[in-house]
Amino acid sequence: MTRTEAMALINAKLASLDDARVQAVAEIVEDIAAEDGAMRQLSALELELLEQSRADFAAGRTLSLEEAEARTEAFLARRRAQRRL
Repeated sequence: MTRTEAMALINAKLASLDDARVQAVAEIVEDIAAEDGAMRQLSALELELLEQSRADFAAGRTLSLEEAEARTEAFLARRRAQRRL
């Protein structure tokens, strides 16, 4: 999508929004335009982990919600046990 197409799409959709939503969009655009530095560059480790995650998804190495919750609970239980020592 080109810049012109994106702007046309945004303008077309804005016409159908109520006042509160138009205001919300305006605030989002102001925040983006302000570039307050909230977004930062990823570190080398973060980029590496992101690539690893992509490879895991591509290879089907994923967990169900239940599996992820169980692993998280087990990890937290180990951490709690370590604190008690």
